[in-house]
Amino acid sequence: MVVPDWVFYPLAALIAGAIILFSLNYWPGRLKGESPFVGPPEQGFVVAAEQLQILQAGPGLSAQIMEGGDGFTLRVAAGHGPDDGDKSAGVFLTLPQTYSSAFADKTVELTMIVRAAGANPSPQVFIGYYATGRADSPRTFCPLTAHWQACRLLFHVPAANNNDDIDFVGIWPDPDGLSRTADIREVQVRLIASPQTSGSE
Repeated sequence: MVVPDWVFYPLAALIAGAIILFSLNYWPGRLKGESPFVGPPEQGFVVAAEQLQILQAGPGLSAQIMEGGDGFTLRVAAGHGPDDGDKSAGVFLTLPQTYSSAFADKTVELTMIVRAAGANPSPQVFIGYYATGRADSPRTFCPLTAHWQACRLLFHVPAANNNDDIDFVGIWPDPDGLSRTADIREVQVRLIASPQTSGSE
């Protein structure tokens, strides 16, 4: 039986639409809950729990959402050093353009709550803020233990070059590139009034 074109094409469009709708709403790995980027950019943002899955792993790195006694965490590892192989921001978060613009020419504080984790735990990580095409923050190294701790940096973001600048924040889980693992519980960026210090606590 041959289906007439006037039946086939509307039916195909309907099926395609249903597949897309299903993928957006039910496909594994879909972000559950509210986006972290819902408030005014000037208030900064916090990424935690299942939202952590919006972080992306650069080439040679990995990021896996985990659920356990501490709730949702992101387990990250690096199979090469930051100056080897394909260059990237590590395991990174892309800031929406509205946030990148709001942070331009201001001092931000980046905080990641991290720990050494797994059977082959990483002894340290470094974090960074990347204002692509303008300037990147210095690498802030933080030694790790099995306990949660805050790794922080302060950075004065350069003025914007244009209206479509996109910034990134990232973590390199193992600066030696030996695939040792760390967990991330939270990522926060906020504007601050005056610079202080960087490091872990």
